[in-house]
Amino acid sequence: MRTSTQDSTPINNFWLISAATENVTAYYPSVLVECKLTFRSLRAGYHHTEERIYTAWYPENDLPIDWDKKVIDLATGTKFSPVAPTNLPQQKGNCVFNSSRFSELEDELISSLVRKEKLCLLYNPVFKLYSTPGQTKDDFLDKVSEVALEEMEPELKDLMRKFELKIEQVRESEERKGRKDPLPEPDLLKSLEKRSEIFTSKTRLTSMFLSTAKQTLKAKPRSSSVSMDFINNELQETLYRIEQEACDAANELYDTFLSKSQQCDTFEIGLQHQNIQVLRRGVLWLAY
Repeated sequence: MRTSTQDSTPINNFWLISAATENVTAYYPSVLVECKLTFRSLRAGYHHTEERIYTAWYPENDLPIDWDKKVIDLATGTKFSPVAPTNLPQQKGNCVFNSSRFSELEDELISSLVRKEKLCLLYNPVFKLYSTPGQTKDDFLDKVSEVALEEMEPELKDLMRKFELKIEQVRESEERKGRKDPLPEPDLLKSLEKRSEIFTSKTRLTSMFLSTAKQTLKAKPRSSSVSMDFINNELQETLYRIEQEACDAANELYDTFLSKSQQCDTFEIGLQHQNIQVLRRGVLWLAY
């Protein structure tokens, strides 16, 4: 919640601790308000707090303050001096220095923050994932890819089981026909490796999927004497069809999860008055 102020509350005066640089002639007043901002979103299940210092030149008379033009960048928690470090005059102009006027200036800042200040996150609507503040798009998509991989693995394993079953059925059929030599290995591995670039997490994906494929295809040792010349055309066509079906299914699965993992929207979280807490306020005198 905001800190309430009354007309009788004294206004703090601050100076930077470092001495004024050369060629400055006087101190000029600016408004300093240090806030803690809390961004909350029930939809995102998100709660993020930041502390910031806002500064603007103190307006004369009843002129509005321009909070869009920051006077100086200051880190939160910056320490100030309660007295001027150098003997320079204070140029007060026609500024009204009382608590009522200062509260008006502070209220203008609060209203501006409620209207304009947004915490922008990246959002994947499929997996309902949100980025963290300052996270790059590439890093966020890496995170989404990891989740997509976990979602994809059961379907990849189901695909491999179907592939294993079809290969095994062909083996059994050939053994019943009296074949003693092992079947030739299809080129499935080479076809699938071409898709390993899809996810940033390609090492884990390729290792998981292809290792299963290798175990399937190498269930029986392959004799170096086996040649495709000894395999009849019908068997060649059967193995090729199984290979193509597996590759097509794997590619379709890859494409589906790639599309899901690449979805990236912008999600904005605004501020409410009760989510802005004023930590420190006062007139900051700057040497110019």
